[in-house]
Amino acid sequence: MNVHRHIHIFIKRQLASHLRQSANVYFVWFSVSAMAGLLGLTPWLYWLGHTTSASSCALAAACVLVGMLVWRYGGGVKWGGVIYQITLMTLVLFNASITGGVASPVLTWLAIIPLLPLFMGSRVGGLLAMLASMASVMGLYILQTRGMLPQLEHPFVLQSLGDGAPLADNAWQSLSFAAGMFILMLLAQLALVQIYDTANEQHLRRLRQTNTRLESLSKNLKVASAHKDQFLAMVSHEMRTPLNAVMGYLGLLSSDANLPEPADQYVKGARNSAAHLVTVINDLLDFSQIQQGKLVLNLQPVNLREMLSSTHQTLSPRADQLGVAYPLDIDPNVPEWALVDAHRMAQIILNLLGNALKFTSQGQVRMHIRFEAMPNTPKHGNITIRVEDTGTGMPESALENIFKPFVQLKISDNDLKAGNALHGNGLGLAITRSLVQSHKGSVSVESTLGMGSAFTVKLPIDVAEPPMARRPTDPSSANPIELDILVVDDHVTNRLVATASIKRGLPNALIEHAINGSDALNKMREHRYDLVLMDLIMPDISGTEVVRRIRDDLDHPYRDVPVIALTANVAEDAVKECMALGFREVLPKPFDRDILVQAILTHAQPQSAQPRAL
Repeated sequence: MNVHRHIHIFIKRQLASHLRQSANVYFVWFSVSAMAGLLGLTPWLYWLGHTTSASSCALAAACVLVGMLVWRYGGGVKWGGVIYQITLMTLVLFNASITGGVASPVLTWLAIIPLLPLFMGSRVGGLLAMLASMASVMGLYILQTRGMLPQLEHPFVLQSLGDGAPLADNAWQSLSFAAGMFILMLLAQLALVQIYDTANEQHLRRLRQTNTRLESLSKNLKVASAHKDQFLAMVSHEMRTPLNAVMGYLGLLSSDANLPEPADQYVKGARNSAAHLVTVINDLLDFSQIQQGKLVLNLQPVNLREMLSSTHQTLSPRADQLGVAYPLDIDPNVPEWALVDAHRMAQIILNLLGNALKFTSQGQVRMHIRFEAMPNTPKHGNITIRVEDTGTGMPESALENIFKPFVQLKISDNDLKAGNALHGNGLGLAITRSLVQSHKGSVSVESTLGMGSAFTVKLPIDVAEPPMARRPTDPSSANPIELDILVVDDHVTNRLVATASIKRGLPNALIEHAINGSDALNKMREHRYDLVLMDLIMPDISGTEVVRRIRDDLDHPYRDVPVIALTANVAEDAVKECMALGFREVLPKPFDRDILVQAILTHAQPQSAQPRAL
């Protein structure tokens, strides 16, 4: 057990918070030890008959106490330490002078007194105390060799001939030897302090060099991490841009009723592959954000039952293609509206359903939703999402590893025969667990090899009141409403895809294009649109900067135009910035045509006919 450490901690805990520096702790330690030692010596010396020494010890203890009072009530360790040093040095010199002078055993304490300033971190104070000790020994030597010391009461080494009497012929030699030995001891102590300081300085220099290298390495790692983030954002944007066009045109083709059956199958296959590529990109970006701790939930009132149904329906075509049953059971007590992050909850559900469909070639993939309200707070409870499948299942040894990043189970022959070879990058379940933990929820799995698996997710949610009634829409069919829309994107293909997709659902919409941020800013200053679809990353002015200038610089009604972000940059910080600037919604590229049309119909604010600025 480290007694020194425990004593240090004990004293530190007894002190006020502003007095817990090491210098104060050591001052208290030395002062209390000195008082305890002196008060213990006093009765012992009285018992031995050394009344003068006993009285001096009691007086010195009182002086040390005065030094502590000075330290505690404003003098600090500087003046408290000075009183401590002078008191003990005076005590030692006085008792040495009456018990043998430089040959007195009492004088050895002069080598201990300089330790306090050393422990308090004052090397100069310690050196001065050692020099004072050496000067005191020399002074005693001079006084004693000249017979100027008082008659000794209890000589230990030399016999005095009385006050003022000359010393014996060889007495000065003994005194010189004693003084020389003591001075040599002080010089050795002084040398040890210097050597310690030198060694400590070298150690500190090595530590500083190591810290400098570590700081440089940390800086380089931060730069590399920033470059990685920039690279991921750039790759995401550059990959999403052509994928947006691919999926947009494939979506338009798939909605063509005159498309021949073989071509329809080709289009569906291409859409599935493109959707899989989007999932891989999203997983990589989400995993990067999770690793950096940038994953932030955006809780909003959501029609929970509708969101659960539509999310489940998203993978219905894949289930039909595999030929497996795909039931959904939502308990009646599941609230209609709740305060959730709809995007992240849908991501959890899609990861679980997609994972179940990957490993199920026959039977069913069933999702059951239930809600358990808290007994005392019915507006708060836990929603349980359970996804069960009759697929290949997993051995018990694999259950601990499936939530780790980049872990993939072996693809069975049945999966290969079913054409289900696209198994992702092994991040889906790892991301799912992180998303569940971000919701302060839990996820568990039960599985039997050859009999299927069941994943259970429990998330705490709050029941919410429905927001203002929205305009009823049916995005799957053409809507005759006339809307004035501005599409802002620096890629011509993206503008054409967005226009064609909107026209398919809103054939009477009047759509204009802006080729960059500056063009958008000029057009939005001249005309008040019913809605603006805004790209975020553009070469001249970003979409967020365009909206910020519109909101800050223009008057009503131009500054109040509803804006929807249609972007490949779906990072959480970008979404939060958009919502703070007043964007109505953030839709990722590639976009879903029905979701885009629904968002337009939800947020557009048709104005009365306005003349165009020439």
